[in-house]
Amino acid sequence: MLKKDQSSSHIKHILQPSKINETKGYNNNSFSDNNHMNSKIAKRKSDPQIIFNNDDNNDINKSLKRFHSISQSSLKSRDSLNEIRMIYDYYQYNRSKIRKEDDLSTIVDKYGFVISDDKKFKVIPIKDKKQHDKKDGSRSLKWVHWVSDSKIVSRSGNFGISSYKLPWNSKLFKRIFKGIPDSWRSPIWYYLITNGSTDPDFDDNLIKYYKDLLKLPSTHERQIDLDIPRTLHSHIMFRTRYGPGQKALFNVLRAFSIYDEQVGYCQGMANIVTILLMYYVEEYAFIMLTKLFAKCNLHDLYIPGFPALMESFYVQEKLMSIHSHKILNHFTNLQISSTAYATRWYITLFSSEVVPHHTLLRIWDLLMLYGFDILYFVAIALLKYNESILLSSDFDRALTMLSSSININDDNKLIKKIRKMYNKKGRQKLISTFKEEYRNQSHITI
Repeated sequence: MLKKDQSSSHIKHILQPSKINETKGYNNNSFSDNNHMNSKIAKRKSDPQIIFNNDDNNDINKSLKRFHSISQSSLKSRDSLNEIRMIYDYYQYNRSKIRKEDDLSTIVDKYGFVISDDKKFKVIPIKDKKQHDKKDGSRSLKWVHWVSDSKIVSRSGNFGISSYKLPWNSKLFKRIFKGIPDSWRSPIWYYLITNGSTDPDFDDNLIKYYKDLLKLPSTHERQIDLDIPRTLHSHIMFRTRYGPGQKALFNVLRAFSIYDEQVGYCQGMANIVTILLMYYVEEYAFIMLTKLFAKCNLHDLYIPGFPALMESFYVQEKLMSIHSHKILNHFTNLQISSTAYATRWYITLFSSEVVPHHTLLRIWDLLMLYGFDILYFVAIALLKYNESILLSSDFDRALTMLSSSININDDNKLIKKIRKMYNKKGRQKLISTFKEEYRNQSHITI
């Protein structure tokens, strides 16, 4: 189904309305060396002086001019501050100027999503919600008794994101598949994504580097700012224009676009960062993003040409021929390629309202543990979960369903499908074989 000479132009079209930004060359390394960090900072050039000439928004410009005159000394010390960053900074120090939102504190769910009858923000209920919440609370208590309270502290005396030590054994894996209690996700995700090798000293240095990155200009700032208002607007944290949530999202994305210049910024990354910001403060969200890129090789998912994305389509369809051949044959007859529906799935790590939020968190529990390869089986499990509907659907109905939020009212059923496929003997070797096949056919190196 996926031709080896298929270009990425279709992918670029799917990722609209945001444009795929042109990026500069980049030497991909971990930035673990402080001297390299400092030299990278020193080489950057500052932005030109800002000129206020936007007649379409006089109120904003007047406020910005006042802010400019009041904090002239501050601006001189931040030569790289441009107009977009200035707007975010202005509202950070003038919260009273932010447009007031309705009080939504009583009409949000446990995750912070607005509960509304509006189809755009409709929340799909969890099956047996009361029982689900009760189990989550009971599971949280079990984790309290199970997790060691041995603290992991940096030389500077700071705690890492995760200050716990976990037994890296089959019991841990079993608990992850059952679902991490939401109150534990922040430290456990960090522990899993680092494979248990917590290094608070490295994190301290990365936080310092992050603060330095925020002082630098990015060529992607305007596109990032355009995407922010339409990213997860259904969550109370990101509803307010220029509010704290949007400010943090802007900062993390902007800093990362400088951190990895070849990737820069691509639509889909914003959705990923919103999930991280729900569990981590701004600086730690940046740390988690860098570690997520490292563990899952997301660099090759986003660079021009999307090599890892195109490879994912190939691997998924090869695995479908083994685990869901009926759906694959039906899609072949309908001429539905995985590029038509799975681009959004992979490019956002399933975070762009592909599934209900409670399901996404269970998927990310596995992602943090196993890395990117688990997502092939997530994609297939989603198809198998709705197999009867898909097999009876024509082209339009199937694509409409797969392009919308897929209703999952039993997370455990979905996770069991994923686990059953992933744990079959030889699956990792099989994935490696399929990847090698694709790279040989495409003459690319990932």
